Parts: sequence; structure tokens; C-alpha cells
Amino acid sequence: MLKSLLPFCAFAFLLSSCGDGKPGAFDKAGYHVDGTKVWYLATWTAKPFEVVGADAASFKHPLPKGESIYAKDKNHVYLRARVVPGADPATFEMFDDEYSRDAKFVYRGEERICDDSANFEVLGGNFVKNSKAVYRLYPKVEVQTTDVANFRKLAQSEYHSYFADTEHVYVNGIIVEGALPASFKVIKGGFGRDEKQAFYFSEPMPDGTLMDSFEVLDGPYARDGRRVYFMGKIVEGADPVTFEVTDAKFQRAKDAKNRYQQDKSVPATPGNP
Repeated sequence: MLKSLLPFCAFAFLLSSCGDGKPGAFDKAGYHVDGTKVWYLATWTAKPFEVVGADAASFKHPLPKGESIYAKDKNHVYLRARVVPGADPATFEMFDDEYSRDAKFVYRGEERICDDSANFEVLGGNFVKNSKAVYRLYPKVEVQTTDVANFRKLAQSEYHSYFADTEHVYVNGIIVEGALPASFKVIKGGFGRDEKQAFYFSEPMPDGTLMDSFEVLDGPYARDGRRVYFMGKIVEGADPVTFEVTDAKFQRAKDAKNRYQQDKSVPATPGNP
């Protein structure tokens, strides 16, 4: 009986990292404080390691609103056991599940985004702001405009967001070149227009688009009195008078003569008779 229990005891002993204070395979991922040492376990399958330099006596984790990846002591703020450069532990707090801040600065992960943290606000659509500027986040953090007062949201959905200031219209953080902010309106499905022309996301509709008859259909289709469009491109040969979308999800359509899959004419099928 005793002999049969030896393998299990040895296994359990190993899982507890041989009693040296390290978290074992059955321990929760995150930080573990043991006496004068702080350990970090990324996942239950990973190997724990010591957070070198961490002060166990003042170590705090998890932080309010934070996950197991954030912690702090009297000297530093930690993200996944790495020091967040320059972050002040005395005033550091989680803003939400993506951003954090201290008395002076805002951070996304280990990256410092901006100062004026007291006035930080997430706008969505690749933008954040403080009282000094609106910042574009991707592909890198940079000032988009200092005209904070006139930067406004036009529309936002699951797939796109529109903002504008006095000079530009932005869709998903990209400038809609040539769009007039004063008259720009979001239609639907990535289509928008101003008093002069229409756009599909950030691209203008093809030359010759008739604005007086321009109509957005279901899905990424649109038409005017002359042509049919798919994702802002002309559907060659399609008849705008008889054109109809038969399946917006799978991007199928038809007119009096043809069937279409996206912008291509295709043979009739049971799904698009």
C-alpha cells in the first residue's frame, strides 16, 4: 500500500516545486508572494520565475479593475512581471481593461500614450483624447489633431466608426480624402456622402456616380440611375433598374438577365435562382 503511494507523493511534491515557495502546476496563474520573494506564473503549463527586484512586503496584486497580469510595489508597476517604465506606483490605477494611468501619464500595456491623464477619454475607432489633443493609436501613437473641441463622432457600429473635425472625415481612423466634414453623412454599410460625392469607407465612388439617384442597397451593394456598385466598384453589365440583392450575407444578387456573386456574373444556383 505504502509502496503504491510513493509515485503519487513524488508527483505531488514536484507539482509544489519541491517546497521552495514557487507556484506549482495546480496554482493559479499570476503573481505569488512567498516570504521575501515574488513569483510569476504566466499559465499553468509555464515555468514560474522570480520577479527580480520586487519588494514582497509592499507587493499588491491583483489591482482594482486589473487582471492577474498587473501588480505594483512601493517602487514599480509590473505588467506580466516586467516593470512598466516610468509608471508611478503610488498613483497607478487601471482605467479599463486596455488602458492604465498614473497621476501624469496614460499607458496601453507598457507603452506610454500621452500625458494629462486626468482628462483621458477613449473615443473608439482608433482614437483617444485628453484636453490637449486627439491621438491616433494605430499603426503608431501620434497626434491626429489638436482641435479637440471640434472632433466629434458621426457614427459607430460593430464594423466601422466615423469621426470628423473641421478639416477631415475619418473612418476607422483613416482620413476620407476629399470628404467635406460640414456636409458628410453616414448612410450604412460603409457608405457615406457629402454634398458633392459618395464614398465607400475611405475611397470615393467611381467617377460618373450619379448623386441625385445614388442609393445604398443591402450589404455592400449600391446603385444609381446608370450603374450598380459592389464595395465601391462597378458591377459590369448589371442593370440598376431590375437589380436586387437576394442574399446580403453571402453577397448574392440578380437582375433581369444575370445572377451575381459579389461583383461577378455567375450561373443560377439553388441559392440564387
